[in-house]
Amino acid sequence: MALAFASPATASGDDDARGSLRFGGDAGYPPYHFLDSRGHADGFDVELARAVADDLGLEPVFELGDWSAALERLARDEVDIVPMFWSAERERRFPMSDPILLRHHALFGHFETPTLESLEGLANARVAVQRSGLAWEAMHELDRAGVTLVELDNEGETLAAVARGDADYALAPTGIGYHAIQRDDLHGLVALSPPLLERKYVFAVAPERPELVPEINGALERLRRDGVQNRLYVEWIGSPMAPGTGDPAGTAHPSRLAAVAAAGFLLLAALALLAWRHRRARHAAAPSAPAGATPADAPLLAELREAIARHELGFALQPKVDLRSGRWLGAEMLVRWEHPRLGALEPDDFVPLAEQANAIGEMTLYLVRQGLEQCRNWPDTGDPLHVSINVSANDLADPHLVDAIIEASRGSVPGLMLEITETEVMREPGRVAEALPRLRAHGIRISVDDFGAGHSSLVNLRRLAPDELKIDRSFVRALPDSHSDGAIVRASIRLGHELGASVAAEGVEDEAIRRWLVEAGCDAGQGFGIARPMPAAEFVELLRRQG
Repeated sequence: MALAFASPATASGDDDARGSLRFGGDAGYPPYHFLDSRGHADGFDVELARAVADDLGLEPVFELGDWSAALERLARDEVDIVPMFWSAERERRFPMSDPILLRHHALFGHFETPTLESLEGLANARVAVQRSGLAWEAMHELDRAGVTLVELDNEGETLAAVARGDADYALAPTGIGYHAIQRDDLHGLVALSPPLLERKYVFAVAPERPELVPEINGALERLRRDGVQNRLYVEWIGSPMAPGTGDPAGTAHPSRLAAVAAAGFLLLAALALLAWRHRRARHAAAPSAPAGATPADAPLLAELREAIARHELGFALQPKVDLRSGRWLGAEMLVRWEHPRLGALEPDDFVPLAEQANAIGEMTLYLVRQGLEQCRNWPDTGDPLHVSINVSANDLADPHLVDAIIEASRGSVPGLMLEITETEVMREPGRVAEALPRLRAHGIRISVDDFGAGHSSLVNLRRLAPDELKIDRSFVRALPDSHSDGAIVRASIRLGHELGASVAAEGVEDEAIRRWLVEAGCDAGQGFGIARPMPAAEFVELLRRQG
């Protein structure tokens, strides 16, 4: 049975098809859409649909119930829109909006259950899925002998089935899985796979109302431009205190929420102290800068800009690996400059100069274009790959630079990840907030780089709502011998997962560190113990060997 909730203005009984926007979906899908303790529709999708309806001058009507029934009602034109993952089969049935988000699934299970790098690795296992969901579709397409499907009505129930021992794995969206584990105290459950089933998340539209698609797309673009979509993302998904992390019926105990907040603040306070020590030690040990490499050196800045214009800046690629499976995930681009007068310069020798002289945007766009050009030549390994480019959060305050990055990335496969360096002062946070949903809408993912050694804060994490949290190498290199660093890394991994982000570690120097990180639940890593930075051609050969 579908439960309906309309805004007060709909009490007049005006159900004119052109005057309302009827929203269907799952009554238990927090934090995206669900019924709260009063029976009212709530969640990220609900608030976004409400904003879309307001933009279009329509009255929102929310009718949430069983997921399978929601799909049937959409097919019969009894509701106008239903948020869902894109799939080829679904696109054949329904017109679809531009992407709202890019989301993934994962296999969740107990700590002692074997990890898997893909669905193809499943054998003799019981897998819980939501009936008629994307995971259900994927498992039916897989049709693997010996794998038993445990079909349930709700995503959260799939995690509970694993906790009870009724299933070995739950294949569920990563955010939903992490929320269910926290909300229902499902101790001992973790993600046992890398992100799977990467899909666009869209508004599917009733077959008889295709004219809604361009209207919804126009409204979504305006909401992205005005920062509304990003505000809702941060409020509902990108915050450790997001409303949807609690019980959808509103019964989450305040002490549990306070504990989550306290843990976050204690972690970040410890990180701030250790980051200060780290910066002080690095400053004391740093070699003197090369002659002329100071912010006041106008000739060096002119040479840098000329090197960018002539495509003379070099780079190396450092591979990034899935720590559980060993699959290559892509590479981070590291800028290099072979100066004709000063010789080989490291980034620390010239990037601060570019930042202080407002030339960093030119360098960022150059590296984005170079990185995407390189990765278009990467061989197809059968896995989604990405190239990571370092940017300053303040780069994203420039809408022209953001436009240029989006344009450069159009149609790019592999994808682009922007590793945002934490900054003490975010000059124009409003513009940064506007940029993030625009970038995500074009499939560009966001990583917070050097987490713990920069200016970490819950405010920055809430504002950036990253897809990835990257732990700084200064906390990783001493593992597994340092108790304090180990505690901080474990807490960082947990915090990242509770934010719905994957977690990567820098500075993986040997097998002992890799094993420690895998046991702690870290998703990805890079470092000399995995692969040193290498020329582009060498990385291409490495991918060919994997394929």
